Amino acid sequence: MVAYTSRVPAGFPGTISRSDSLTVKQEIIDSSNPPTAYGKPFKIVSGKMQALESGDAGTVVKGWTVRPYPAQSSTNTFGAATPPTSGVADGMRRGYMSVTLKLGTAAEDGQVYVVTTAGGTVVLGDIVTAASPAGGGTAVAITGCFFTGPADSNGIVEIAYAI
Repeated sequence: MVAYTSRVPAGFPGTISRSDSLTVKQEIIDSSNPPTAYGKPFKIVSGKMQALESGDAGTVVKGWTVRPYPAQSSTNTFGAATPPTSGVADGMRRGYMSVTLKLGTAAEDGQVYVVTTAGGTVVLGDIVTAASPAGGGTAVAITGCFFTGPADSNGIVEIAYAI
């Protein structure tokens, strides 16, 4: 049995962390540019959910990909499931979610940034704490999205979106 001496894990990427103040909507996935991971921001183009692309602005973000629960997979490790590439997926339009912080130190009410130009140790879609992450690349602020506190030891942090 694991003993938690200071803090339990913050969750898994894409997991809804609070059930109040929540809006989740089913979205049709655009199979030409599907989301690649849970807990990542997405945009809507021609009525379909798409992953962000290089050069997108923070204002195009319409929500966050939601990890389904319960879900089982024989091909992914625990907490590392990937979204489908077609069909329907859940998108959080408003609420609180656990996401992976790639670089930086999150603080309560700190602005959330998403990488839109890969470089160094960051790739498109990574969540960071600054427009110019120390690992390289560039990021944009996501309108209405803030950290609720620091990340846990695994880099998982809670965000508030459109609250």
